[in-house]
Amino acid sequence: MLQNKNVRLILAILGVLFLSYVLWNVRSIIYYFFAAAIVAFIARPLVRVLGKVKIKGWSIPNWLKSTVVLATFVAIVVGLFRMVIPTIIEQAHIISKIDTKNVVSRLQPHIESVSSLIEKANIDKVELQNIVQKEISKIFSMGDIGTYVTGFLSGITGTFIAAFSILFISFFLLKDGSIVDNVVGSMTPDKYLDKIRTIFNETKDLLTRYFVGVVIQIGIVMVVITVGLTILDVKNALLIGVIAGIFNIIPYVGPIMGALLGIGLAATGQLEAHPDLSMTSFLLAAIIPFAVAQALDNFVLQPLIFSKSVKAHPLEIFLVILAAGSLAGVLGMIVAVPAYSFIRIVAKEFFNGYKVVQGLTKDL
Repeated sequence: MLQNKNVRLILAILGVLFLSYVLWNVRSIIYYFFAAAIVAFIARPLVRVLGKVKIKGWSIPNWLKSTVVLATFVAIVVGLFRMVIPTIIEQAHIISKIDTKNVVSRLQPHIESVSSLIEKANIDKVELQNIVQKEISKIFSMGDIGTYVTGFLSGITGTFIAAFSILFISFFLLKDGSIVDNVVGSMTPDKYLDKIRTIFNETKDLLTRYFVGVVIQIGIVMVVITVGLTILDVKNALLIGVIAGIFNIIPYVGPIMGALLGIGLAATGQLEAHPDLSMTSFLLAAIIPFAVAQALDNFVLQPLIFSKSVKAHPLEIFLVILAAGSLAGVLGMIVAVPAYSFIRIVAKEFFNGYKVVQGLTKDL
């Protein structure tokens, strides 16, 4: 009897190791599935809207609804790329034409304004200027875009495969909405089946609200910054707005990173167009759209998205994101809220007898 238990234990360990090995080697497929799930979450409200459309009693079939929504998404993404890619090339040419020595001389007054701090730190001013010029030269050495184009073309096949796989999986997640539920249900013991179904339904609704909210958040931030920079007559304002919106996906630190990069790109464009421009006054003006977008995001968008959609306190969300960032860096911060929401739903169904769980899931 003991020998049989040992054999089963060894077989179970070998099975887990083999499964882990297989999952690790097909991890790209897992990434595609999760990306497709996010697309499906975002598309669900639109599919529901199309489901309400009836023409003389005829309803749009699921396959057509899914196709229309995904085709719309593809058209939007392709259109955005067609608008942004020419500005990326233009921005690269602008950066390549900038005289780095002139930039350093423009920065020299600002360096001298903190000369007392430099002297206290025993730093040689000439050496500091050489370091600054060297670093700026590295930043602005993007003129030869051939290398970047070659790298892009070498990865275009993988990108196409990834895009096709994500769209293919998304289509069936939308068309056959219960396909994952059925697969998981077939592997779940009957006594847990109701709880698992509840978990899946609540997770779908909660994550749909969250990801749709994130898309709206990115769109609003993008529009605010693009319009603000356009008013200031900044070159390639759309590109800067798109970059800032994408960086905004990263909670808390993302907007700061996006603002620094965006203001840097705006400054390089203005230096090329207006060499005699007062950089200090321009930077102070360029900060305004980013500050407005950040204030709107912090005080309106994030409370609505994080607190209302996932039904958690802002402080609770902040601590979760901070912990996830410490454990897994930027990626952890991005997936922190969806993962935490799913964990709360599971805990509510299986561990609701504990006071801690009751407190964390009382609003679900």
